[in-house]
Amino acid sequence: MSEDPNNSGDSPLVTAAWLDEHLDDPALRIVDTRKGDGYTTSHIAGALCLDASPFLRDNGDVIGAREFAQLMSRLGIDTGTTVIAYDDGNNLFAARLWWVLKYYGHVDVRVLDGGWDHWVAGNRPCNSAVTTPVPARFEARATAGWNVDTETVAASIAKPERVILDVRSDAEWLRVDDSGSTPPGHIPGAVHLVWSDVIDPGNSCFKPAAGLRTMFHDLGLRPDQEILVYCLGGIRAAHSVLALRHAGFGHARNYEGSWAAWSRTDLPLEPAQRSTSRPTMSGANT
Repeated sequence: MSEDPNNSGDSPLVTAAWLDEHLDDPALRIVDTRKGDGYTTSHIAGALCLDASPFLRDNGDVIGAREFAQLMSRLGIDTGTTVIAYDDGNNLFAARLWWVLKYYGHVDVRVLDGGWDHWVAGNRPCNSAVTTPVPARFEARATAGWNVDTETVAASIAKPERVILDVRSDAEWLRVDDSGSTPPGHIPGAVHLVWSDVIDPGNSCFKPAAGLRTMFHDLGLRPDQEILVYCLGGIRAAHSVLALRHAGFGHARNYEGSWAAWSRTDLPLEPAQRSTSRPTMSGANT
């Protein structure tokens, strides 16, 4: 991508207007990550269907390098490709693809701000034509700075240079009974913000970076800190990592194992307490 799509530095987002102007760029791959048959019905002109589970996980962990490389290669994505991802659910799955691509070393990947709903609301080009890409060679190499393991999170408790952020729903954060598939509680010392609080419900776009910075500062987060984000299984956490990076918190990392992994260990659990986030839509429990 030769120009900054938002004139805002290295943003992980592109606007609908920018994408509309670049639909014919041969170096661009637009990837539809929606679940269900939405792609078959209609999609952004020229978009490709992810054609895989949008969770991009395998056996409780991020999809393996070989499998992911094969998937991206089939989509015609190589080192020089600009990838734009979108979905119709607050960009939860689009952000997941963004994070996995970043984790595996791909530099030029963005998420369409506002996703499918915002694109359609703007009467921008859509069709049902299936695009068949020319296969490419994608090399997946895990890179530091994007993922974090259970041992690192455990060693980060009470360290001032690190903050643990829980982005599960209020119901998960506040649960005190054993009705769920995992125990109640949270990682000791964690602060809480519902993952979807970063989205403007009026237009499905991420809230402006300045507003997100205020929101994160109010939680006690600082841009110089390493922020370790978790949910139940790393999906919502990946979305929050994108929001944090968009707001200038460049050391945000996804705890891929998240609560599902933590709660299976002998590590301490902190009982539920009042949420620090505002009541909003909770979204998917992943």
